[in-house]
Amino acid sequence: MKKMTFTFLLAGLFLFPSALQAARNETLEAVLSRIPVQDAGRAKPFAAFAREAMIFITGRGQFENRSAAVSLWEWMADPQVWSGEPILPVKHLELRKEFSSDLVRNRIAPNLVLNDLAFAGKVNAARQKDQAKQRLTALERKEIELYQRAQLFSAIASARAPGFIPHPQEPKIAWVPLEAFTSQEGIHILENLFPAAAVRDVQDSLGHLLDRLKGGQAEEAVLAAEGFSGTLKNLLLSRDIALDETAIARELLYLKLKPFHLAWILYLISIFIWLAPQKKKVMSRVGLGFFISGFLIHSFGFVLRMLIAGRPPVTNMYESIIWVSWAAVLFSLILLFFYPSAHLPVIAASVATFALLIGESFPTFLDASISPLVPVLRSNYWLTIHVLTITLGYGAFALNWGIAHVLLYSLAFRKKKELQNSLGEYLYRSLQIGVIFLTAGTILGGVWAADSWGRFWGWDPKETWALIAILAYLAVLHSRTAGWLDMFGVAFWSALCFLTVLMAWYGVNFVLGAGLHSYGFGGGGLPYVAAFIVSDLLLILYFARRFKTKGRHG
Repeated sequence: MKKMTFTFLLAGLFLFPSALQAARNETLEAVLSRIPVQDAGRAKPFAAFAREAMIFITGRGQFENRSAAVSLWEWMADPQVWSGEPILPVKHLELRKEFSSDLVRNRIAPNLVLNDLAFAGKVNAARQKDQAKQRLTALERKEIELYQRAQLFSAIASARAPGFIPHPQEPKIAWVPLEAFTSQEGIHILENLFPAAAVRDVQDSLGHLLDRLKGGQAEEAVLAAEGFSGTLKNLLLSRDIALDETAIARELLYLKLKPFHLAWILYLISIFIWLAPQKKKVMSRVGLGFFISGFLIHSFGFVLRMLIAGRPPVTNMYESIIWVSWAAVLFSLILLFFYPSAHLPVIAASVATFALLIGESFPTFLDASISPLVPVLRSNYWLTIHVLTITLGYGAFALNWGIAHVLLYSLAFRKKKELQNSLGEYLYRSLQIGVIFLTAGTILGGVWAADSWGRFWGWDPKETWALIAILAYLAVLHSRTAGWLDMFGVAFWSALCFLTVLMAWYGVNFVLGAGLHSYGFGGGGLPYVAAFIVSDLLLILYFARRFKTKGRHG
């Protein structure tokens, strides 16, 4: 007993300082995170800017287990040291060969990228090619991306970004960065906008904070951060600049809560409860409770995100994934009202969990940042409605895809006929919902096109693939009604038809990258999507082969 007590005491002596240090770091992070800044045309807490910048620069939400907010301030405190650290990821094989002698664990230091004149020449040539609307090679795109990563690091480390100080008369225009405090010219500009004493207070507190961060003095850095934050507030109050603190607090809540991460965890728990062997009826209700809780958190996250952005989720692939997974759960709950069954929510929870995990796992090409609308979307009511409606159709078809796979499994492995009939009914209803929304969304897209481009239809790649998806699912519906397809045939072709949705949703924007829908273009993820498609096709064909074999010999 004495030995055990001594062991715990010894462990406490070692662990207490590290726990205290962690608490201090968290406090420093909290103070720095709350500071309002301006980036990408909107005011946001520094935590949001830091996370977005860290993901773009390093490919991760945090680097070497350091908080993004604290890391960026450390870059500003000691830019010469950090510019020589290998923090920029180099994943493209040909690009790795170009910097092979400079890479450390497939990462390179920003100064090596920015000081390589030959590489800068290649980047400029690629940019000129892009401006001339010529198609870039994968290597050229990665060269531009690597250079942009290095440039953003340099802008942050030299305090040229983000903006910290709004203009007294026009707070919505570009804010002044902290770089202004590093030169007499910058100080002179600020003293023309604010009282000289308030400007000097901010300059002194900023210098004090950077000195403490550079020296690694954690406890003093917390006090210095609080001092800097206070003098910055006083500077703004000296000219009666009142920022929307509620909006800053709302976004901090969104970042801390991580609603979509929490939602998929609740969905996953509900799946485990429902699939547990020999469960009691009360446990099914518990599973439904977790499922509905996940949906409510999912919905709350959407509301928060829309309040922060001031717009619906129509800008990028990340937002559409979150929206489509939400729609799949919504339609399952609507169907559950008419067809009480545990199978529908299990399938919807599985689809939503899979989609949310995808959205969370690939931050480098599924951009989760909250950005203002591009001009083409900003004032167009019809386009917003069109995107939301058509992606509701994607959500219904995502649910349909999940039901189709469960039905194929049930038929291939000869499960209960009652289960197969129920799944067949769910499959049919989700097909109907998907066709209605996808067709309505496509028609609304034509209305928008007529208003914006002067024509209803122009065979744009996005329009063409939306039409292909509609016709494919209509063929399945018609074949079922006409009796040309049995239950297995409807499930088989429904599962395959989801590939047309993937092409209209992902392929046109991330693979073809052509057409008038340029606001949704992106890049990356093709190997993963291709692997998913091949795996899914093999699984569907396996179910088909087993079903046919058992049909002949079973």
